[in-house]
Amino acid sequence: MELRNLLTFKTIADTGSFARAASTLGYTQSTVTVHIQQLERDLGVSLFEKSGRNMVLTSKGKEVLESTRVILNLTEQLEELCRGDTLSGTLRIAAAETILCYLLGPAMEKFLREAPGVSLNMYEKTCSQTPKALMDGSCNLGYTYHEIWDHTRFDVERLCEVSLVPVAGPQHSDIDLSLTNQTIELPLIVDEPDSVVRGISEQYLKTRNITYNEAIEMWSIQALKCCVSMGMGFSILPEFVVRDDIEKGALVPLKWSPERSSVSIFCARRISHRQTAAMELFSRIAAQSLSS
Repeated sequence: MELRNLLTFKTIADTGSFARAASTLGYTQSTVTVHIQQLERDLGVSLFEKSGRNMVLTSKGKEVLESTRVILNLTEQLEELCRGDTLSGTLRIAAAETILCYLLGPAMEKFLREAPGVSLNMYEKTCSQTPKALMDGSCNLGYTYHEIWDHTRFDVERLCEVSLVPVAGPQHSDIDLSLTNQTIELPLIVDEPDSVVRGISEQYLKTRNITYNEAIEMWSIQALKCCVSMGMGFSILPEFVVRDDIEKGALVPLKWSPERSSVSIFCARRISHRQTAAMELFSRIAAQSLSS
């Protein structure tokens, strides 16, 4: 059984298709198919089956995937152990979209200058996806708003506190969220269901007995802000996300009276994953950048 075949199998599962896996790995699609055929022959099981026009994991394939992640993660840890404290290899980081897009840029730029031998891979992950990515070894570090951690499994550092601010388009500047028992004739525009910021937003409105037309769910922060600025709804977001938009007049801050008006940003890693020199360096640079 060859490790490259296991890597191809995992990449297909992660990307969702043979074609995307081939593109990610730099193979032809026929090579990816051969790798899977070899792996299925070695294991004596079928890993994929056809479902409509798509190929999906079989029940046995799902079990094999779990073991594959463990094997590849242990292989990588062995390589890291042999490299010692040299700044080399691959560093994979999971981060919430807003943290990745608005806050980690300076840290990434400095890290790449100081560690040119490290391949840096950044992955956008939701609050619930980040702990899973750390546990299965697909990411080494996580930057997230996620607040509930199993501290027997994760080493978690609180980096900073960021303010939240409700916003709307300029045409709806008269909305006052400090008032109770009211109906706002606009949708609340929110991000993914497991978002910490979304949970705070919805809880605040519920506590104040503020109703609204509906909730529009958008998983893109840029699309969300665009819709709010066009007057399609209102939202509550981290202040650093909307700071420039408020200064330009594209968005206006709204009045509110929250008991909780901020969220924390955390850096997490799996305790059982040996901390490499690259992980230590990025963690230190990011902590300095975010705390400032």
